[in-house]
This record gives sequence, C-alpha cells and structure tokens, in this order.
Amino acid sequence: GVLKIVLGVLAVISVTNEYTYRTVRQNVIDGMSRAQFLFSKIYTNLLLSLLSALLIFIIGLATGLIYSPDISFDRVIADMEFLPLYFLEVFMFLSFATMLGFLIQRAGLTIIVLLLAKLIEIIFTANVVQGTVPALLPFFPMQAIWNLIELPFMRYAFQEIKDYVDFKSVAIVMGWIFLLNYFSYLKLKRSDI
Repeated sequence: GVLKIVLGVLAVISVTNEYTYRTVRQNVIDGMSRAQFLFSKIYTNLLLSLLSALLIFIIGLATGLIYSPDISFDRVIADMEFLPLYFLEVFMFLSFATMLGFLIQRAGLTIIVLLLAKLIEIIFTANVVQGTVPALLPFFPMQAIWNLIELPFMRYAFQEIKDYVDFKSVAIVMGWIFLLNYFSYLKLKRSDI
C-alpha cells in the first residue's frame, strides 16, 4: 500500500509541476498535441506500474526462496495470477492520481485529496449508497481497487478470504482505468493552458 501511495504522489507531482512551471504550454507550443502529452503521462504510469509489479515479484521470489522448505517450480509460481492484478491496482491508482492532478492542478491540495479519497468514498457510500442501493458499492473507484486483491489478514482470524481472480472486479477496474484517462483527456482538451 505504501509503495502505491508514493507512486501516486509522484504521478500527482508530475502532472501538477507541468502546470506550475507552464511546461505543458511550452510542449503544446513546440508541437506536441494534448493527446500526446496525456499519453506521455499514461506511459509513465504504465512504466511505474510495471516496475512496481516487478519489484513485488522480486521481493516475493527472494522471500519464498529464503523461507520455503521445498523449492520446486510449482511452489514458486503458485498464486502468480495476483501479480497482474497488482499491476492493474497500481495502474488504476496512478490513473486516478493523474486525473486528480489534471482537475485540481495544485500539488498540495491534490495530494491531500488523493490521500483522503478512500475515506471520502467510505463516508459517501455509508451515508448515501449503502442504505439505498448497496449493489452499487463495488462500482466506486477506491472500492474497485480494494476488491481486486483483498488483504489476507482475515486468514489469521480463521476467516475465509478470496484466493481467486474475480473477473467482475477486473472488468470494473478496466472500465475505471478507461474512464479516468478519458476524463483526464477531456479536462486537458478543454482547459486553457
């Protein structure tokens, strides 16, 4: 979770510094289209997500090799399907952070909103959605991220956890990734830079 937050703050600073130092205007004057500018941010988010997933893979592999009593190929690749889910989780969070950066355009305020996004969503859903239409809860952005990979701590309280890939959650996150990047494009397209 902490690595994802650090990467989200980097994404916010990357976008908001473009507005603070007016480099977005200079890029457009130099011939870069607004779509190309947005794609550069999306590619950066993709790269950060890939590096984050690679780091988690290396840490998991090293930890497994050190502490596993039986080192076999089957045990090494066990539960590997959660690595692409982690990539999607980080990429959606970075897309959310990038969109907030385009909307707010101030680094400090954007970081505060990013850090409080889950709390704001919990308060909103608890007061508005949960009593009226609880079926909408999985479709909120922070809840969609949370539903991809549930924290395994419930296993230690002898409760059942989700140890499979839920394709509905993946589809919701993919939809949010598209929408967040599209909203960023709309904001960038309509803004006066």
